[in-house]
Parts: sequence; structure tokens; C-alpha cells
Amino acid sequence: MPSLLSITQWLEATALGTALRESSLMFPIVEGTHLLALGVSVGTIAIADLRLLGITMKQERVSDVMGQLLPWSIGGFILMLVTGTLLFWANATLVYVSPWFRLKVLFLLLAAVNVLMYELTIHRRIVEWDRDPTPPLPARIAGFCSLLLWALVIAAGRMTAYKL
Repeated sequence: MPSLLSITQWLEATALGTALRESSLMFPIVEGTHLLALGVSVGTIAIADLRLLGITMKQERVSDVMGQLLPWSIGGFILMLVTGTLLFWANATLVYVSPWFRLKVLFLLLAAVNVLMYELTIHRRIVEWDRDPTPPLPARIAGFCSLLLWALVIAAGRMTAYKL
């Protein structure tokens, strides 16, 4: 069975990995698209989290805010995932051995767990607190954790890019 390291070496040696890495246009376009998608996804997530914290849009129902932002969050996330995969593909070995990349993946997984826990527990009772200017403590904790984890994802991603 091949090791993860050998798989990363194979990935970046493929025609796509080489083309992305060596192109003077493809890599910057993919990276720029990744950053724009990050702004859309995390920006809309941050607005929803700030509503969960009771900091902004207090007059709006939580479900209305999230309902309007969710398509943008998901669309941005999908584009971010696709472009992030391509960026990884171009420099898979270098990225794979980076401790910052591993932290980024960990923070992404923790953010996913936070969303899952919110959806399976707190969100199920939204009808009880949807109109409250300040949602209940568990919702605020979920919003705070989301903001923190996405900030950590971004920070670790930037550190990965700078190879520090």
C-alpha cells in the first residue's frame, strides 16, 4: 500500500499538477479565485455567526439571516474546496509536510464538527428563540467557535502559503 507521501509525490508529478505549478497564469488565477471564494464563504458565515452572537441584525430572525446567507456560504465553500484542491495538487508534497497545512485541516474538521453539532442540537430548537435579539448561550457558543475556527483556518492557510 502506498504511503500518503508517495501519493502526494505522484499527484504533483501528474500533468495537471505540473501545469498548475509551472503556468504563469493558471496558478495565480486558481489562487485568486480561492481567496475570493474564501471571502464570500467565510464572510457570509461571519455575518451569520455575528447574528448568533447577538451582535448584529438583532431585529432580523436568525432563520431569515441564515436562509439568505446559506446559498452564498455553500457556493463559496464549494468553489473554495475545488480551488484549494487544485492548489494542493500543484504542490502536494510541500504542502503535505507542512505543519501549518495539517493544522489547517484540523481546524477545518473542527469547524465541520461545530456546524454538525449546531445543526443536530441547537438549530432543532430554533423556533423557540428565532426572534430573540440575543440567541441562547449554546447558539452563541457555536457562533463564537465558528468565528474562531475560521480565523484559525485562514491563519494556518496563510502560514502554509508562506512556507513558515
